[in-house]
Amino acid sequence: MRPPREDTLPWYKQFWPWFLISLPLAAVVAGLVTLNIAIETDDGLVSDDYYKEGLAIYKDADSAAKAKALGIVANVAYDADTGAVTIRFDKPLPSDTTSLSLLVTHPTMPNRDQSIQLFPVNDTDFTGRLEPLPAAHWKLAIGPADKSWRIEGRLELPAAPATRLN
Repeated sequence: MRPPREDTLPWYKQFWPWFLISLPLAAVVAGLVTLNIAIETDDGLVSDDYYKEGLAIYKDADSAAKAKALGIVANVAYDADTGAVTIRFDKPLPSDTTSLSLLVTHPTMPNRDQSIQLFPVNDTDFTGRLEPLPAAHWKLAIGPADKSWRIEGRLELPAAPATRLN
């Protein structure tokens, strides 16, 4: 019978100690990466003045209802190459509408939101220019400066660069 073989290699040259050390080390590295992401990234989802925003929802609902009562409907086309936005209303807008604004809202990143003034081309067409929009499901809202009415919709880029707002 042969005597059992003794391992003469030092511990740091063997597989199992390094394998057992790597498991908790991987957890520590993942924890540090997660901590870095939490510190460096702004979620932007919590509002400081949630009460006033809640009250604004009622005003928004009223302005959307007024747009529906007035029969305001529009088609929006976005050109990704130039950033040009063209809005064509089905019928001329009320005579007291002098200027329109377009609010383009990203679903999760408020730092990518844009608001522009739209310029009239004729009675039913308005145009403006946006900064380039990356791929996302953008929320659009169009209304006059006095916020008396508002129409909304979604623009799915790059799949559908045109949409209908009502």
